[in-house]
Amino acid sequence: MDFTDPRISFVNADLTGAPPTIVHYGGYETLADDGAHLGRRLTDFKVTSEVPPMPRGQHSFVLAAGRVAEVGQAIGQMGQWLREPLGA
Repeated sequence: MDFTDPRISFVNADLTGAPPTIVHYGGYETLADDGAHLGRRLTDFKVTSEVPPMPRGQHSFVLAAGRVAEVGQAIGQMGQWLREPLGA
């Protein structure tokens, strides 16, 4: 298996024409660098995007919704961000 194959890793894909994209990731995730790298690639391909890391966030931090204030704020930010590109 070739892990650089764009069908396996979105990080390596041609992002031309990708839709508006938001990538949230936890700063303490094992693959946090991948989230940051994807953000840079989205910018390079001029995709409307936002890539906010959640400081100290763990993998799947959204599971803490309703229990951790910072997670609730991040989820609110996701929803607010989506309203504009979707015209909602």
